[in-house]
Amino acid sequence: MAAYLVLMQEVHDVERYRNEYLPGLRPFLKKHGAEVLVAGFDAELAEGEPPNSTVVLRFADAAAAWGLLNDPEYRPVKEIRFSITSRGQAVVAPEFTPAG
Repeated sequence: MAAYLVLMQEVHDVERYRNEYLPGLRPFLKKHGAEVLVAGFDAELAEGEPPNSTVVLRFADAAAAWGLLNDPEYRPVKEIRFSITSRGQAVVAPEFTPAG
């Protein structure tokens, strides 16, 4: 069953995010079979005080999503993201299946 990684974060250095983090991330997205559904700074405020960046990735299953997040080779790339963001909130959620 498909799973989704949903990440909201406040990006403080958009230039480094685009020029350093994203190029480093792309090979890992491919390696773990991620499909980018939402990514960027264009989400419209609907409620609350969300951070400025929203990302939604689709994976074949939760194991693939966790595979990306826990990939030891991804760790240095993740550290770039951590160094230029705050207020990060991420969840791995299974695809919705209606009851019955």
